[in-house]
Amino acid sequence: MFKRVFLILITISLISTSNLYAEKGSGALEAMQEHINRNKNKSSNYSRGLTHIKKAIKFEKKQKFEKANNYYKKTIDYFLAYNKQYGVYPDTLYYLGFSYEKIQDIENAILYYQIGLELKPKDINMNKHLAEIYLKESKFDLANEILGVLKDCNCEEYNTIKEKLVKN
Repeated sequence: MFKRVFLILITISLISTSNLYAEKGSGALEAMQEHINRNKNKSSNYSRGLTHIKKAIKFEKKQKFEKANNYYKKTIDYFLAYNKQYGVYPDTLYYLGFSYEKIQDIENAILYYQIGLELKPKDINMNKHLAEIYLKESKFDLANEILGVLKDCNCEEYNTIKEKLVKN
């Protein structure tokens, strides 16, 4: 029930935020500049989320997975709070998808990557992570669609996904 209510709220925020990107002139530019300025604030939920995701990755490298998962969960809380306060942005959606992926909540990871790609369809990292999830779940047709999106990027991620898709 909570997830459905949350998804509805995210969708509403997504629609209102996408209108900012659709505007021509200074409105969209001012909104992005404001977002960038807020991110520089050390005490913002965005900065806290970035700090926690970095700590989670360090603990993961040290194979301290329980501590890493706790930091990923805190990261999710910070980015959700940021989105609630300031609106939805592709970078926060990427970090949410990444964090959910790390704690093995694949359903939410897919959801946040997909919403992020609605705002920024050619984002290499979101496409790469989503394709890898699809490959793990044997959804080869969906992974192939992502490969089509990345075909013109001339990036390593395209080759990696293509190789994995050919193997399967």
